[in-house]
Amino acid sequence: MVALRTKRTNNEADEPSSPVLRFGSDKPLKLDAGTLLSPFQIAYKTYGTLNDARSNAILVCHALTGDQHVASTNPVTGKPGWWEVLIGPGKIIDTSRFFVICSNVIGGCLGSTGPASTN
Repeated sequence: MVALRTKRTNNEADEPSSPVLRFGSDKPLKLDAGTLLSPFQIAYKTYGTLNDARSNAILVCHALTGDQHVASTNPVTGKPGWWEVLIGPGKIIDTSRFFVICSNVIGGCLGSTGPASTN
């Protein structure tokens, strides 16, 4: 497994100017149908800082229509993060205390492997 900080690519939304974090694996992903998906990548965004003990991480998962921009402006739509009211400094999920990770789903098309991806 490898975590990379890379600049946008053609299969990602065209607007983001900041680097996108991506997780990719050197092993194929076995899907429920039995098909192997390879290569694949998952785009994700983090908020806050991981502590030395690595004990302050919170994984936020989204529904089918969400994306990794949970607490920041979506660079494509310009809309605020879909949970911005709950995640951020001084909020319920306080990013001055917690390290928040939110990933885009496979097929989500905002940097993760999806219909526009080629293999």
